[in-house]
Order: sequence, then structure tokens, then C-alpha cells
Amino acid sequence: MESPQSTQIITSSLMSTEEPLLEHIEIKTHAQLMSQLKMIHTFSIDFSIDVDSPPTTTIIAQPATAHGLASAIIQAYSRHQHLSLSPDDIWLTIAQGVSRHINYNAERFRHYFVEHEGKEDIIIDVRDILMTPGHDTPITGDWPKAITRLVNETDNRIKKVDLKKIVECDFSTSDFTSIITSRIILLDAMKEYFTYHMLIMGCGIPKLTLKGTLNDWLNLQQKVANLRSLGLDLDFWLDRLEPVIAQFVATYKGEVNEDFWSVIKSQKPYGSGMMTPCWDGWICAFFPYDKKGKKLNLNQIVPDQIPDGLLHVPFIISSPFQTRNCQMSAGFLGARQEIIDNEIVVSPVIGWYVSDA
Repeated sequence: MESPQSTQIITSSLMSTEEPLLEHIEIKTHAQLMSQLKMIHTFSIDFSIDVDSPPTTTIIAQPATAHGLASAIIQAYSRHQHLSLSPDDIWLTIAQGVSRHINYNAERFRHYFVEHEGKEDIIIDVRDILMTPGHDTPITGDWPKAITRLVNETDNRIKKVDLKKIVECDFSTSDFTSIITSRIILLDAMKEYFTYHMLIMGCGIPKLTLKGTLNDWLNLQQKVANLRSLGLDLDFWLDRLEPVIAQFVATYKGEVNEDFWSVIKSQKPYGSGMMTPCWDGWICAFFPYDKKGKKLNLNQIVPDQIPDGLLHVPFIISSPFQTRNCQMSAGFLGARQEIIDNEIVVSPVIGWYVSDA
């Protein structure tokens, strides 16, 4: 069944030009050129769901302007050709104008949309939607669903005005492509107020083995508690450390707190800590000082300031033949991976060695 439409004769004084179609180019090729050959992860035409109307895959290679609507109108106007437009074409152009107006006057309109200063992070978990086979391969999956999830979270952060309802295409002509396009325009309109993050794999430990007996871990917990009685003013550290040890004991008992294990590096669940130069998860609780000797009163540390895993003790060894300055180094030599029962298992490696100082 044909979609409703209105076709009108604008003027009979102009004759349609009989000329061949202009050279067209594949949309994907055009996008590659526009992105300066950067990796393209997905295209709208890959998600067309209208079987009766296959997606347009080519566009004019040398258009009149850089904007598709203006280019189409000018092409039809200049060459006396039939022009076809939809409400989506007009509305998306207007929505782009609104977005640019907001961005060009971001501070003027800030308190109309948000209450914070600067930019807030909007982080969504898309592990169930997107996947990346490797660093040099496109990220694949249900991109429209991921975009919609980000839009919904952004819309929830906007106060006063239902920008999503205003911006989104909702015409009888609106298809999957125009709707997703309008949602991305909303994200553009708010980009001066938010930084957008999608977590694909996230970070997390799927399985944990705590070696030894429960008594071993209870003994560890008590040894940590006993540090308070030494009079070394360690409360600034133990206040952060003891809750972590308590969670290890609970986990050994089978009382797994997934929330705890999801914030090892970042306070954001399953966060990677890659989005900021500072880790703020409970991994920091193991360290009272950073690499430079700065006291850590909070669970915050710059990764390259984590102390060395080895401590070094200098000593002198003397014999009738020589005197040498040496040192004993002890602690953690590193970490290792091994395959156990078809799983990759990671563990620290404890060790020591003696060397010349």
C-alpha cells in the first residue's frame, strides 16, 4: 500500500530538463571520506527494517552544498527537477538548528536544562548490546538500541523540558533511520553539559578463588585489626582497609557482594578507571601512601603512583677479600596467568632476591 502523500504542480512554465543522473557515490564510501578514513563502526543503512522500502545506499557525488536538504532543494530548483520531501527532512534540519543554537549559547541556557556546572559524565552499560572483537576491528551489535539507551539516560538528566519528546521525529513518515537520527541530535544539543560514555566489556572479576581456610582469612582480618593497637597512628589507612578485608572474609563464606566486586578500580560499577586519570575504587585501600610518599586519606590514586611491589633492604657483606654493598628485595615480583580447567587464572607472584645495591 502506498504511503499517503500530496503531489502538486508548482508551475507549468518550467520544463523538466532531460539529462542523465548525476554521478552517485556509495554512502559508506562517502562516510569514509568525510571521516578522513577513520574506522566506521556502523551505518544507519545496516539497520533498515522496512522490507517494502529498501534503504538508500547512494548519494550525489558532488552535491550543491554540504547539507542534504539544501542540496536536494537547490538541485531540483536549478535543474527544474521534481522535488520530494518528508516532514522528517524539514524537522531534522530545524532540530539541527535548535541544537546549534543551544551549543553556541550553552552557558546562557545551562540552567534551563541542567543544574550542574561544567560537564557531568553519563555512563551506560552496553555489554549486552555491543561487542568489540579487537582493537583494530569495528564495534558491532545493536547500535540503535545503544544510542536509545544513552538518549533515555540523557533525557532523565534534563530538567524542566521534555527535550526528547520535542526533538524526536514522530510523523507518519518517520522510519527507524529518521527516529534514531533525531535522537542523536538530542545528544548533540546536550553535549556542552554532558560527556557520554558507553561501557562495552566494562571491568569485573567473573570468578574468584580465595586460597587457604576460613580460619586463615579470619586470622588475616584479626591481624589487620591488631595493627590499631600498635600506636602507629594507622587509623587513616585502616579505616579504608578493614571494610575491604571484611568483604574478602564474607566472600570466602559465600556471601558475595557483587556491588563490592564491581568497584575495584572505579566507584562506577564495572568501571574501567580509564575515563579519568585517577582510580577511586577499593584497590586503593591496600596502600597508605603513594609512590612519592604522599599519605592517602581517600581511596584515590593515580595509577602510575601506586607503590612498587618490592621493598629493598640494603646491607653490607664483608669477607677477607672484599666488602660489597648489597640489597635484599622482597614482595611481589609481578603477576602471572595460567590455564586451569580451561580458564585463564591470574594471581600475584611473591618472591625475593639478593643483588648488589
